[in-house]
Amino acid sequence: MGCRRGLWSGASSAWRSCAASCAKRHTWWGSRRWQPRWRQPPCSSRGTSSSPPASTRNKGTSSNGDGLRVTSSPVARTGIPSPPMSRRRRDGIEAKRRRREGSPGAVEAALGALGALFPIGLFGDLLPPLVLRHQLYSIISDRTAVDRHLDRLRADGRIRLLHVGLGADTLGVVSMEAYREKVLAGAAGSPRAPLIRRFLDGVVGTSTALGYEERELREWGFGDRDVTQLVAAGLLTLRDAGSWWLSVPGLGRFIRAILRGRGVILSRLRRSRHQELLLQELQESRAPPGAAIGLSFILHDLLGAQILCSVPTTSGPMLRLAEP
Repeated sequence: MGCRRGLWSGASSAWRSCAASCAKRHTWWGSRRWQPRWRQPPCSSRGTSSSPPASTRNKGTSSNGDGLRVTSSPVARTGIPSPPMSRRRRDGIEAKRRRREGSPGAVEAALGALGALFPIGLFGDLLPPLVLRHQLYSIISDRTAVDRHLDRLRADGRIRLLHVGLGADTLGVVSMEAYREKVLAGAAGSPRAPLIRRFLDGVVGTSTALGYEERELREWGFGDRDVTQLVAAGLLTLRDAGSWWLSVPGLGRFIRAILRGRGVILSRLRRSRHQELLLQELQESRAPPGAAIGLSFILHDLLGAQILCSVPTTSGPMLRLAEP
């Protein structure tokens, strides 16, 4: 019994010593391990200030680095994540977003934004603001909605679609009013001015076709000599024997500027590490000499034509060569 009492008394003594030591370090109130986040002891190692902890001040708000208070998300405010969204509801929200993105107002806003990027002075103020159709695809992902609204605008006589010679499906979009104004201004005082005005009124103003056959032009009263004069003026370009595309004076210079700008950007991208480049890095760098038409204008062209792709990263959009 004595040995047993000694054993137990020693154990009790050791246990009390250990418990006392642990109590100093791991009390429910003083332990940081067990301490609830929303409570602080009256006097802690953080000081004796009576102000609430940082995690509880301005509950539901946070600072964005500029001193502005920004409301946090419901998850941050309550700690309770939102319930998972059903697939049907998610698909409905995505469809609604696509309808809003591809609305007529969105397409016309994109046309205006791209038209503002067009460098009119680069072409001697003779070429009207010209936007490539696929550039709109870099802003609005719903290509069907873009094409449908462009067809509606063309039928209403507000825009004109032109074959620009950069590919079978590459079309230019130009305002009909600006097209007529620039063509007449360029022909002012020329012997061809009456012929050009007659062509604009009798053909361009009545037909929305991309090109014309010899038979159609003869029905409108334009013979071989007239067609030769219109080709020399830059209003027609040869498509096949006996057929022509509608064009605009100065279109050749525009095509050369686009191709030169494409080459400069693609060459820089291929020389970069892993053949990828941050958009911000490209925008902040010195403008390449061959990109006189404008870096933003060329990027919309490359992205819309799917020559480049944009990948979101934590540092911003990353430009990469699209997979063939």
